[in-house]
Amino acid sequence: MEDIFVSRARAAWDTAWLQPVLVVLVALLGGLFVSDFQKVTLALWVIYGLVALSLDLVWGRAGIFSFGQTAFFGVAAYSYGVIGINLSPNTGETVTALIGGVVVAALLAAALGYFMFYGKVGDVYVAIITLAVTLVLLQVITSTAGPQYHIGNAQLGGYNGMTNIPSMEFGYPGHPGDQMSQPDTYTFAVLLAGLAFLGVRMFLASGFGRVITAIRENELRTELLGYDVRRAKVIVFTLGGAIAGLAGGAYAGWGSFMNPAPFSLPAAALIVIYVLVGGKGSLVGAFIGAVTVEWLSTVLGGILPNSTTLVVGAILIGVVLLVPGGLTPLIGNVLTRAFPRPAPPRRQAPSGAGFGAAGRGRELQTLGLVKMFGGLKAVDSISLDFPAGQLHCLIGPNGAGKSTFFNLLVGQYRPTEGKILLEGRPIARLLPHQRAQRGIGIKLQVPSIYRELSVQENVWLAAFAKRSSTRQAEEAVDRILTRIGLVGRANDSAGDLSHGEQQWLEMGMIVASSPEVILLDEPTAGMTHEETMRTVELVRSLAETATVVVVEHDMEFVQRLDAPVTVLHEGRILAQGRLAEIRLDDRVLDVYLGRTFRASGN
Repeated sequence: MEDIFVSRARAAWDTAWLQPVLVVLVALLGGLFVSDFQKVTLALWVIYGLVALSLDLVWGRAGIFSFGQTAFFGVAAYSYGVIGINLSPNTGETVTALIGGVVVAALLAAALGYFMFYGKVGDVYVAIITLAVTLVLLQVITSTAGPQYHIGNAQLGGYNGMTNIPSMEFGYPGHPGDQMSQPDTYTFAVLLAGLAFLGVRMFLASGFGRVITAIRENELRTELLGYDVRRAKVIVFTLGGAIAGLAGGAYAGWGSFMNPAPFSLPAAALIVIYVLVGGKGSLVGAFIGAVTVEWLSTVLGGILPNSTTLVVGAILIGVVLLVPGGLTPLIGNVLTRAFPRPAPPRRQAPSGAGFGAAGRGRELQTLGLVKMFGGLKAVDSISLDFPAGQLHCLIGPNGAGKSTFFNLLVGQYRPTEGKILLEGRPIARLLPHQRAQRGIGIKLQVPSIYRELSVQENVWLAAFAKRSSTRQAEEAVDRILTRIGLVGRANDSAGDLSHGEQQWLEMGMIVASSPEVILLDEPTAGMTHEETMRTVELVRSLAETATVVVVEHDMEFVQRLDAPVTVLHEGRILAQGRLAEIRLDDRVLDVYLGRTFRASGN
């Protein structure tokens, strides 16, 4: 049976043109019934909506809050002016200027994104850095007053701005086109916005686009599945900068003028308000928010002169209090109630479903592994060999160093000394996503899943990480869901699952990525006895196709696994062997129960 997630994505590709085309047609037809003055105003609002679309992509879909969209907008507008003033008299067109502005904005966004995301800058600091860049550019531009500040024939103009910017012109050398009038810019802006909106929708419907959504939902899990989160963030941030640059070029062509106003804090904050009012993450809400805010500002501004800031603030407060999700989700809910869609069919288990043979695992070794935190040696010279295709358990009391050792294997920590070898090759310096790409599957103690996505979407994202096509990922979903017993809940939100089911879902996601080494951190934490017994069989089945390392506190679970056990204490290996043997070790009894308890004869 076809995966609903993939089917929905295909439907988005097949009908991605429908919504933009209908909206564009309505907008163009509406333009026939308004005055030229109103067309000029509407063109400006559409351009503002295009900037908001860039932020909705970056923030609403990728989870990257940025104050930099107006900076990219402004840089592109000035670039359009410089290129247009210097080249259009010879080329007879300004398309080159528009493209040049987009390229400059995209390059600035790419450079800034690379610095922030490969530098592992936190979310709050991303907002601060983008705002700082915007304000720095404001200072740079405002300091360019005077005739000495020019690029070719283009005077930058400082506070007064750049003038004599050519309007949009479509011609070629020797045959210049007619410069577009301001009213005609409305048609151009609507078509440009429609194409940009269509492009964003198609991008998000692709496999990579769905990974962007996954990053917003759970960045750590996305990395542990093997996706390069930093690279993905740079790409989507660059795309957002390019869209903002497209709006900037259109703005410069619309007004034949550009000043430093877009680089101000109020301008940067206004784009955020557009997105919030329209509905963050809805895409079309970017335009709805921009038009709504600007229309209300115009109407109420006529009633309350010189109070634009007050009006915009009141609009934002009203939306946050009355419609927290924005206008677009509200409209969508009304339409859903009026025209309900049938629920997707329940999935049926395919015959012969199982995890499938993926091999017999790979050998994982640690040699003299040491991790120090200041003067504390949390892991002290641990050398362990996990043979290919075997199940191995790590136990120990609290503070024994199990979690630190596990995080060293995962890649969350880098060792102070020692080596980690996968099939004899060092991996200690690899990042978590690089280890996942080399065949290591990781399950954390607290279920790390995409709670807002459906169960099958979770598994699909894991499967797609190691497969070259959406079809191959789709084929793995049914098999995995059946094996973990969640095929009947495929369309349910992962956040609605019980704790035990979320643990199984995460294990299923790991298997979907076809690992050869599986690291499980307390897979039965918080489970009932019945769920624990079922997990025993699940973990045993994992060991049929991979090397499995389990960190666990539940001794009954470890006993039922009947696997080799290593006991850690104070960062060192205390004992090794089968659990039945270890239970007779005096040192282990001292560590777990204390010498007094053992002496009492219990």
